[in-house]
Amino acid sequence: MIVLALLLAIAAFACLALAMERHHRDVTGHAPAVARRRPLRLLGCAGLVASLTASIGAWGVAWGVVGWCGVLAAAAGAVVLWLSFRSPALPARPSSRS
Repeated sequence: MIVLALLLAIAAFACLALAMERHHRDVTGHAPAVARRRPLRLLGCAGLVASLTASIGAWGVAWGVVGWCGVLAAAAGAVVLWLSFRSPALPARPSSRS
């Protein structure tokens, strides 16, 4: 259950990051459409709730919430590392302003 909570939190944070224009453009090369942002946000929020449910199922209510905070920290760190060290989707174009 703990691994499930971590995987759900990672997927949720990835969805929330892709719902942002800058991160979506960095990953895919284009800005997200408005019709794509809302489902990504909903999936991200639903994933965080599912992660909380899995943490409570594994540790009980009191320790589940505390453990979930640790799971969130680990998942956020994983997504930050993914966004920072991944290969760029498109090669960088030279700026026309230089």
